[in-house]
Amino acid sequence: MIKKRRWLTFLLAMVPGLGHMYLGFKKLGLEYMLGASLCIMFIPSMPTVFPFALAALWFYQLFDALQKAAWMKLSAAEHERMMFHPDSFGAPWTMGMPAPPVYPHDDVNPVWVGIGCVIAGIMLMLITVFPTLWRILNDMNIGAILLSLALIGYGLRMLKNNSKV
Repeated sequence: MIKKRRWLTFLLAMVPGLGHMYLGFKKLGLEYMLGASLCIMFIPSMPTVFPFALAALWFYQLFDALQKAAWMKLSAAEHERMMFHPDSFGAPWTMGMPAPPVYPHDDVNPVWVGIGCVIAGIMLMLITVFPTLWRILNDMNIGAILLSLALIGYGLRMLKNNSKV
């Protein structure tokens, strides 16, 4: 297991997704890069929503990369302890040895990725093909309304999935 440096992860994570790619989470890093690129592309169309989304994505990916780097460091230390200090647990060749800790991966559901692509495509079509309709919707603050509804829906989903009742 190759040890990764947290300070280098931090520096690389200044570019969304690059820290994750350094740690070996290439798919996740690419998803963060794509999300940041889409936010940057849509900033001119909705200047009140997409800078907020970009900042939220940037901070989330930064802290996630640091958390993954810390977990990898702990996992490497546990691996070394089990391999080089057999008296603390038992010889590494004994049967019944527990597996090393596994990082809980949050797999991205392809349905949500598909929904995001459809929404981004509809917005891009509205902006380019129907600019008058887009101006009307923008005057109604539709972006702020949709963002607030999405945040409320996501919060309710998290509460429902993590309720201790």
